[in-house]
Amino acid sequence: MGSDNVMIKIDSLTKSFGTIKALDNLNLEIKRGELLGIIGPNGAGKTTAIRMTCCILKPDSGDITVDGMSIHDDPIKIKSMIGYLPEEPNLYERFKAKDLLKYFAELYGVPKNQIDGRIKELLELVGMTDRSDDRINTFSKGLRQRISVARALIHDPEIIIFDEPTMGLDPATATSIRNFIKELKGRKTMILCTHYMEEADLLCDRVAILNKGTIRDVGTPDYLKSKIHGDVILKVKLDKSGYINKDNIKDNIINFDSVRGVQLDENVYSISLIHRNEIPAILDIFGTNVLSVNTQEPTLNDVFIHSVK
Repeated sequence: MGSDNVMIKIDSLTKSFGTIKALDNLNLEIKRGELLGIIGPNGAGKTTAIRMTCCILKPDSGDITVDGMSIHDDPIKIKSMIGYLPEEPNLYERFKAKDLLKYFAELYGVPKNQIDGRIKELLELVGMTDRSDDRINTFSKGLRQRISVARALIHDPEIIIFDEPTMGLDPATATSIRNFIKELKGRKTMILCTHYMEEADLLCDRVAILNKGTIRDVGTPDYLKSKIHGDVILKVKLDKSGYINKDNIKDNIINFDSVRGVQLDENVYSISLIHRNEIPAILDIFGTNVLSVNTQEPTLNDVFIHSVK
């Protein structure tokens, strides 16, 4: 058995596909009962890491232990512990919804006297009780995603991995999927790969930023946001028609004690601050060239852009 606190430990994981190194000495720990988000650009290695955790791919070097068991030694046992929802789930389209779930329940060895009750429970969870006798090929993308969630949960796994579970869904269906995930928080160990920063911020206990096969940073959403940008971002839009010495302005702004960073996008300055006390003095630097001023809290999207640039 693994330690009381760590359910999944990724240790020095490396994987290449030809000349492309998908993972480069990746190290990460996921706590028991935690919902960990993994964010990163396309090609960062997210899906490769997930597939190795699920024992679908083998690493070139390194190891993953799941509840103390190595993927090299106990792949069958590890697979039985994981429910995996891939980005593009393959469903047997001629099956009825309830028959699909029954097939996977039997495949995973769910006791026969529990299968019907488990199917009923999951269809209620994903709001598809009234579609249980309908064939998969009659379902919209949103309904297919719901039944895929039920399929991933059919054997009551200890670990659930979601790879882009709301990608391409309408807002109402995406909200439903997120609500399913919220209901499971604390009861299961979960990994959520997503391109939606708001989704990671809303759902995850911690977030790992993956880029070029390595972890760039990991922590709670609030920790990551405060670490990168401080407490507030001041946005100042300037009149393009007026002359202004951009280098001189940036040098003057960066000298303030509260300033953590300055970025310029066309005629908009984004100034990261650890407190608001010096905002009036900072605005004085711009003189009469200011068109608008606003402040906003930092977001995970800001963190993501800063980490992978």
